[in-house]
Amino acid sequence: ALWLETKFSKDEILQLYLNRVYFGSGATGIEKAAQAYYQKSATDLSLMEAATLAGVLKAPSNLSPATHPDAAAARANLVINAMIETGYISRDEADSAINSPANVVASDYVPATQYVVDWINDQLPLLAKNYDQSIVVETTIDPQLQLLAEKSLRKHLNANGKKLNVTQGALVLLDTSGAVKAMVGGKSYKRSQYNRATKALRQPGSAFKPFVYLAALERGYTPESLEVDEPIRIGNWEPDNYKHKYVGEVTLRTALALSLNTVAAKLANAVGPKNVVAVAHRLGVTSKLGNDASIALGTSEVTLLELTSAFTPFANGGNTVAPYSVRRIATRDGRIIYERKGDGFGQSVSTVDLGSMNSMMRAVVNEGTGKKAQIPDFDIGGKTGTSQDYRDAWFVGYSGYLVAGVWVGNDNNAPTKNVTGGS
Repeated sequence: ALWLETKFSKDEILQLYLNRVYFGSGATGIEKAAQAYYQKSATDLSLMEAATLAGVLKAPSNLSPATHPDAAAARANLVINAMIETGYISRDEADSAINSPANVVASDYVPATQYVVDWINDQLPLLAKNYDQSIVVETTIDPQLQLLAEKSLRKHLNANGKKLNVTQGALVLLDTSGAVKAMVGGKSYKRSQYNRATKALRQPGSAFKPFVYLAALERGYTPESLEVDEPIRIGNWEPDNYKHKYVGEVTLRTALALSLNTVAAKLANAVGPKNVVAVAHRLGVTSKLGNDASIALGTSEVTLLELTSAFTPFANGGNTVAPYSVRRIATRDGRIIYERKGDGFGQSVSTVDLGSMNSMMRAVVNEGTGKKAQIPDFDIGGKTGTSQDYRDAWFVGYSGYLVAGVWVGNDNNAPTKNVTGGS
């Protein structure tokens, strides 16, 4: 206590406390509490709303305005009267506050930006190690894109989730430098704080195939190289196509566009699974991957963020990037204690191979399994993915400006009702 008194002012101690104390309803810190109860920032709270939250602290469960509104109101009135007695507000201000009750917004909604905030909080100890005052963290999030991403994901899950047995989803949007412009870690942050974009390891299915095809290009294949789509056996493994159909001789461009499993398996076997894994890791996949031919069909688990990041070289001229969301950290008085510098890890795909990959990934969207991702007047490439038994559905796509990844499925790994990446 003596150290705190000499190190910080009363206002600073109070601020440190308010940013860390529990306010009930899953809300830690004054900002989260304001969002949880009133769907606004702490800076926008009315006098009565602020008094209500101050009153919650004595007993967060029993004085929660969401579950015990009468007790919370009575406690808030005590706070208001104490503020009169200590001279912080006048009697007129108090009467005005008491006549303007703080009504909790009845909703399970907390903005999906909280997924981003949590992700950043995990990184802060590494980025800002030495500071003795409040800090301001400048992020890469685009508020408009973030809101659109959240609304879109919630809208589709609410409209179609029940009939298709899909309960969860996640979305990540990056620019070509790897800056996270939007991130939605699940359907409802209030109900589940688990970030499925950064933490959930899932099988990507055919969304992993671009790394197989790039490994093949690097060993002499071209988009026009021919392979036969037919039933095959590799050791004890017999990969099968979607709906058990085979089309015979095809170019690699057509094979990727139609997401033919047998051709991908043949390529992985021909170039060597270890080389496919090496390509995936070089482009940005960080999870441990298997080293048998089944890697071609996305049997090794990855996160949505790392998979989306690994597609970024196709959009930015071939450079591997590290996804990030903190641009700058400054102290309250303006001293910069962290600033993002550098553009990633440099060239990871040759110009020739990049052109070939983009040609094939455009074919996926223009004439293959990703047709629904077409956007008028935009040049779009990408890849769909569906894991075994329809447990996971993916699409990762890109333009020359942005790279986006979407996953839908179920936390308990239950199969969906035939949901595919293409849908």
